[in-house]
Amino acid sequence: MSLEGAIAVTRFGLGAKDGEIKQASRAPKDWLLGQLRPNNSSHAAFKDLRPSDEIYSFSRQYKTARKTMDGDALTAASRVYGKAVRQNFNAEVTARSLYAAQTDTPFHERLTRFWSNHFSVSARNRNTRLFPGAYEREAIRPHILGSFYELAISAIFHPAMIIFLDNDSSVGPNSKRGRKNNIGLNENLAREALELHTVTPAAGYTQADVTEFAKALTGWRIARKTQDSQKQGQITFQESSHEPGSRSVLGKLYEEKEAKQALAILKDLCARPETAQNISHKLAMHFVSDEPPKALVSKLKKVFVKTEGDLTALYTALVNSPLAWAPKAQKIKTPEELIISTARLIGLEKVMSERPRDTYDSLAQVPFTAPTPEGWPDTAKDWLGPDALIKRIEWANELASRMPDIDGRSFLKTALGRQLSPQTLQAVSRAESGQQAFAMALMSPEFQRR
Repeated sequence: MSLEGAIAVTRFGLGAKDGEIKQASRAPKDWLLGQLRPNNSSHAAFKDLRPSDEIYSFSRQYKTARKTMDGDALTAASRVYGKAVRQNFNAEVTARSLYAAQTDTPFHERLTRFWSNHFSVSARNRNTRLFPGAYEREAIRPHILGSFYELAISAIFHPAMIIFLDNDSSVGPNSKRGRKNNIGLNENLAREALELHTVTPAAGYTQADVTEFAKALTGWRIARKTQDSQKQGQITFQESSHEPGSRSVLGKLYEEKEAKQALAILKDLCARPETAQNISHKLAMHFVSDEPPKALVSKLKKVFVKTEGDLTALYTALVNSPLAWAPKAQKIKTPEELIISTARLIGLEKVMSERPRDTYDSLAQVPFTAPTPEGWPDTAKDWLGPDALIKRIEWANELASRMPDIDGRSFLKTALGRQLSPQTLQAVSRAESGQQAFAMALMSPEFQRR
């Protein structure tokens, strides 16, 4: 086994399965690049999960029915609906965890999760509790190998994002519907698309640019009924809600083309150098270091610009850069990464409590519940505060108490390969019990990093 093989599996992947470092060591870069192919989103773990249009219809039925209820009937209906929401959420978390623990294309899955976090939709919003799992399967997974623009369209114009950032309730003030019902503009989607998803404040956009983009986005809503070729719960463009007129964003004029107006603006945002810088820095920060080498970010930016945001070309440049293969691991695993990397080696059923959500909750990172539209943080300072460290120690001790027969030394050798230091191996070897040895292995500096 080579050091490069261990880096490929732990830094670019999700943590080692038994024998995976040996497999990757034959040709580490080829092992990674071979995963850049369309993936099978119909994996058995996902087969019984509901698509977003069904979820939307289910939610609408409940909201419509409750208008005719009161008293005990309303309480009972709310209880049934709440239970269904929880069951759906737990099923999504379990399926996502199972897939990550078992997949043979962990680099592909890490990229999926990177983009799902970049275009974050959180179940913390009461209107989106049912949607994040379907959103990731529909908007993110199938599009991470194409162009950034294609991925951005898929994410931003998905029902989950439209609901999460309130574009479903955004109406042009001078549109037919706006004038009739005195409904106004909501700027949330436009603001986050500029600030987080594409150019960032580095582009120097103004409040006027946010407002203009928000006006262009009006009319993009979710179909309330099934008619013609449109199904209830799918994205549609409602001309009667669209703000008429041309728009000016970042100094460029966009003529009135109704539905195409917002797409034209987004396409230009995706092609700007500030977007290339944003994506290149985030990608390098995620895979290499909290403060990634400037030369690596610059290289990725050049590839992004040259290929017009070809994501596969971007990943290839990352993998082929010597700057991404520094021997010392720089990134602290997030709680979710810590859980999955453990599960890939000893099995998900051993790592998780009765409900996977409870295990994630014990480490304060439940999937699909990022605290803000910015997604989960990705630096050590956000995950290694005193309280967070205590939670990790408690988690390691609890898991070790349930798995006292796991050999901590063998676990680390298989999980880390040549990344394991003699000092750590010696410390674990001196543990007073097998339980203590496994807990020490889980909390070892090498296993806590990737």
